Amino acid sequence: MDTMWDKLKKGLKDGAVYSMEKIEEYSKIGKLTVEEIAARRKITRNFNDIGERVFDLLEADKAGTVESDLAVKTSAENIKALRQEIVEIQQKIKEIQEASKKRNPESEIGEGI
Repeated sequence: MDTMWDKLKKGLKDGAVYSMEKIEEYSKIGKLTVEEIAARRKITRNFNDIGERVFDLLEADKAGTVESDLAVKTSAENIKALRQEIVEIQQKIKEIQEASKKRNPESEIGEGI
């Protein structure tokens, strides 16, 4: 038979464990979110590069060479790769969140107090 003090200690211990799990979860998600933001910024830079290059080609009366221009192709390939990277990052975030839900479907802190 647990005393009130034993129940309180168990509740505090469970709370500490739960807090550490959440801190770890949010740290991982935060790191992945920073990676996602960086990838989105790189995409924006590549779009800007494409726009600048297309403008230069238009000014030089070389509009017909846009599809074959190496700078445009490279930037487009970078954008595709970065978009895939973002999808993978979002999937990792989702997996972390789902794993957390499986571990702690509902907060069990304080039960039995």
